[in-house]
Amino acid sequence: MLPVHYRRATLPSVNGLGAFIMIIVAAVLLALLGLALVRRTLPRDRLARHVDVAGYVYAVIGVIYAVILAQVVIAAWQEYQDARAVADDEANAVLNLARLAQVWPDEDRERVEDALSAYAQHVVDVEWPSMAHNQFDELLQSSLIHDLWQAVNEAGVRADDLDPVYAASLQQLDQLDEARRSRMLLGRDRLPEAMTLTLIIGAVVTVGFSYLFAVEDGWIQGLMTASLATLVALLLLLEYQLDTPYEGISAIEPTAMELVRTEIDAGLGVIGGQS
Repeated sequence: MLPVHYRRATLPSVNGLGAFIMIIVAAVLLALLGLALVRRTLPRDRLARHVDVAGYVYAVIGVIYAVILAQVVIAAWQEYQDARAVADDEANAVLNLARLAQVWPDEDRERVEDALSAYAQHVVDVEWPSMAHNQFDELLQSSLIHDLWQAVNEAGVRADDLDPVYAASLQQLDQLDEARRSRMLLGRDRLPEAMTLTLIIGAVVTVGFSYLFAVEDGWIQGLMTASLATLVALLLLLEYQLDTPYEGISAIEPTAMELVRTEIDAGLGVIGGQS
């Protein structure tokens, strides 16, 4: 299990479309409840006397919050794309290692392929479900990587006439190791708590300030408030989902690694010399 400071403190289980919709509905209902309370407690004539000033202030608040939220969503989208890219890079490195191993003798080739297949299976069957629950156990992964390094190194020592292949294999192992570490870091990194608090408070202020306009028709004001609350809730949930690339309804799937595992288990075909 991760230390406490690695665990997310907000919205811990947005893992399905139903929960996603329920959060939006709850946000809209809370916004409408607040609007109803303000309309009951503050006379419309009193609000009308300050509508001009309120409009200017609300414009400033809306622009500031929109800029902050847009920057956070863009940054989260970039990290989401990076998480997808490193997952693909990791799978490509595994496949490249399996192809390079084809020129080694049968014993070494089979040992490397077995280590690669075990690693790919562990990533798909163990690591991905763990990441989907925000659990990152690096001990087992490090053990598998160590076994893979050992298999490649022993094969390289015995293949003196295949130094270029051994060097290329070491390069792919480095890329595999780097991609795995990046996947772990991108998966467990979260938006700083100060920024999360800023976004939530900003959302409350942005929606709540809209109550201070003297709209005569309560239904029209309710519709406007509900629309605003829906949009803000959608953007906050979007940021949350992008910030958790291996969890929730937009989780990145281990498709690339599954394809690589299937190809390795099916046999790549020996393309080099055997002894």
